[in-house]
Parts: sequence; C-alpha cells; structure tokens
Amino acid sequence: MNKAGTNIHLHHLAVLRRPGTAISYEAFRAMVPGVRDPSTGLGLLITYDPDLDPQLRAAGAAEFAGWLIERDGVRPVHVAVEPAILGIAQLRDDWPVDLLAPASVMLVGCGSIGGAAAQALAAYGVGDLHLVDPDRFLWHNIVRHVLGPESVSRHKVDALKTRHDQMWPQQTVTAHRLDVVDDAHHIRSLIDSVDIVVCTADGIAPRRVVSHLARRADRPAVLACVLDQGSLGEVLRLRPTPRFGCLLCSRQHLASLGAIDTEADQELDYGTGDTHQPMTAIPPDLHLIGTLAAKVTVATILESRHGDHTQRLPGEHAIIGLHPANNLTAPFDLTHTTDIRWATIPPPRSTCPTCNPTPLQ
Repeated sequence: MNKAGTNIHLHHLAVLRRPGTAISYEAFRAMVPGVRDPSTGLGLLITYDPDLDPQLRAAGAAEFAGWLIERDGVRPVHVAVEPAILGIAQLRDDWPVDLLAPASVMLVGCGSIGGAAAQALAAYGVGDLHLVDPDRFLWHNIVRHVLGPESVSRHKVDALKTRHDQMWPQQTVTAHRLDVVDDAHHIRSLIDSVDIVVCTADGIAPRRVVSHLARRADRPAVLACVLDQGSLGEVLRLRPTPRFGCLLCSRQHLASLGAIDTEADQELDYGTGDTHQPMTAIPPDLHLIGTLAAKVTVATILESRHGDHTQRLPGEHAIIGLHPANNLTAPFDLTHTTDIRWATIPPPRSTCPTCNPTPLQ
C-alpha cells in the first residue's frame, strides 16, 4: 500500500470512467514515486489518501485506489473496503432504522409464512423478535421454508434464532417452544412485553387465540394465512380501538353479508377449536404473504407509535390473489393473480366477549 495524493486518485476516477484506457507507466511513476518496476510481470499497488477532498468523494473517488501495473500501462481497479458500519444501520439515511430498533414483535407460527415474515421483520430493522412455535423442522418443510437441511430435527424457533443471530446480529431473538393454544397462559404474560403480535400459524384456533389475547392486552395484531387451498392470501390487522372489532367480529360481519367463510367453522365460539386441514401453496406465494404481513406490522408500528403517515395502509383487511379459483363470494371473489383488495373491518359486536369483556372474564 502506498500513501498518495489527491492527484493520483483523481486520475483513478477519470480512467475508471473510460473502460479500456490506462496511464503510461512513466506518468504513473512520476505521480507515485518509488513504484517498483514489474519488469515483464504484473504488479499490484493500492494507494491511500485519507485526506481526500469531500467534493471528490461526492464525485465517486475513493480513499483506496487499486492499480494493476505493467510496463505497457497502469490500469485502475476497484478496491472493496469493509465499511465501518454493517447491516441495517447502513440504511439509516433512507429508512427509520433508529425508530424500529427498539420495536418488539411476537411472531406466532414459524412455518413457511412465519419464516418469511421473520426474515422480512429483521430486514426492516425490528430490533427485538419473540418466536413462538412448538414444532420441529422436518424434511417435508424444506421445500417451502427459508430454513434448509441443516435445520432438520431442530425446533423451528431455535433454528430460526440461529439463522438470525448469524444474518442479523443487531437483532435480539428469543425462542419460545410454546403452543399458543395449549400454553396461552404463558403467552398472555409475554404479550405484555411486546408492541405487536403477528400470527402466521396454521389452524383456526391459533388465530382466534392471538386475536383474543392481543385484544385483552391492548396490543395490535396482524394475522396472515393462505385460504382456499392456497388460491388466496389474507392479511388482517386487528387494532384494539372502538373502531375495529376482533377476528370473530370480522368473520361474523362477513357471514351477515352472505360471504362464504373460507376457513371452515371459523365462527365456533372462542376456544373450542376444530381440526385444521393444512392449506397448500407454492413457496414464493407463502413468502409473499409473509413479507406482506411484515410490511403491515412495520407500517403499524411506524404510524401508530411514531406518527409516520407515509406508512398508512389502505385498510385493515387485505385479500391477495395467488391463483384465484373464481368460485367464491365477496370479498374473496378475486379474479386475477396479484389482485389485492383492501377493506375495513367492523366495530366490535356488543356481545363479543373479546372486545367487551365482563369483569369475570
């Protein structure tokens, strides 16, 4: 490495912008005294100018400049230098990194949609993530998941934590091997420590439980899934205000309009549950819904907690066409792939035990 003046780095920038050109060996030696003669071989030199003029930096000149030296000419090459700041903090000028770093999200369900949602939440800069899932990662999961063969037999929450610790070291990840239905008494206390809950778990009961627990804890929730055998995606935001009801309030409202419930027995009373038949979808479609759920989550944090109105959503309930079957009633009657239909959700029902709890509940 050779310390050099601004003149040589100006030449470096100028010649780089003219592919195929070079500086004569004699002219280069005059600008950088002490350069070794490569004879008939090839030499490499890196010059360094810590006092580079700010205007030159803005124009594209760099502190470190590389040179391939031959007797018939000296050619510039790029030098990639590890920056002082790595990770999401590099985007601080373009994204509210500092606002999202202290945000805490609970993610219930670490399957295909959940894995993609976790990845997107980290990439958006959410600093604290609680993963909730009791299941292990198995061979049949690989085709749809962000995890790979190295994670087979591990608990999904542990495998995702390992992945995030490596890829997103700025994020704190806590793994909870809990079932949101069977271990609701544990989940209830955990929800009090987070800003928002995201549910991507398979099944009817987990969605109802998250809706109930989040509302009772005065926390917003985002529910994401695929419907009708993967032909549609759904992202539903539930906010604990008098304007918006819970999941069952929303489903009951759709039923009153004559909509066909795309999840069988969704309107069973809270907590009774039913056997869930897993719905199928190809990996990119599942990841699309997971990423959209993460975007809705981050938008909710930025708008509600920090007043960022550039993050306002068109509504509370999104239906996304993946490969619509065209045989459902509104609002699930999409006809085109990638259609997104946003709607609001109704206010709480007066008889809803989740939205209007009695003192004994």
